[in-house]
Amino acid sequence: MLNRLVKAVASHRRRSSAAAIGGAAAIIVIAVAGMAAAKSFTLRVTKNVQVTNTPTKAFRVKAVNVNEAVAVGPSGFAVYTFQGETTHHIICKKTTSQSTNCWAFWPPVSPSGSGAVSKQSGISGKLGTFKNHGVTQLTLNGQPLYYFTPDITAKNKHEATGDELKTFGSIWHIVKAASASTKSSQPAPMPTTSTSTSPSPTWG
Repeated sequence: MLNRLVKAVASHRRRSSAAAIGGAAAIIVIAVAGMAAAKSFTLRVTKNVQVTNTPTKAFRVKAVNVNEAVAVGPSGFAVYTFQGETTHHIICKKTTSQSTNCWAFWPPVSPSGSGAVSKQSGISGKLGTFKNHGVTQLTLNGQPLYYFTPDITAKNKHEATGDELKTFGSIWHIVKAASASTKSSQPAPMPTTSTSTSPSPTWG
């Protein structure tokens, strides 16, 4: 009986220690996840990017082929605005139809986590965020920002191919930047929310 009791106590202590270790590990994981969620997002300047729409000339409103400084997301891909679009008038929408799903070609620039958003000097305008189809999307001067899927799939961060294209009912413009300095600015203001009720666009 005594031996069984000793073994039971020892087993309980081992389980308690394991539970304590497991609990500590869980706390560490949560803390690390919290740090990741709070990671900041910086819109950066990349110099000497070849901006050309020759690969997509069927949709361009004018030919573009220049080397210039542009704004890029943390992964290094150029960002774009959609002419006439604001947080209160959304033109590029996410839909279930292949012919009208703008996000398939122009995914939103979405800061990860809840950290501050900022931009390097050389990028003109005021940053902000808003909720678009449940996604937190970055804005510049009230205009939502997007990537261009062919830029991303080409994996060439020194070439941008979406400038001056007319698709989904309006014209896309790359966000140009001055290349003199790249010092980071202060975090952007608090998010705003879109209340758009505009109709779905079509490709082309």
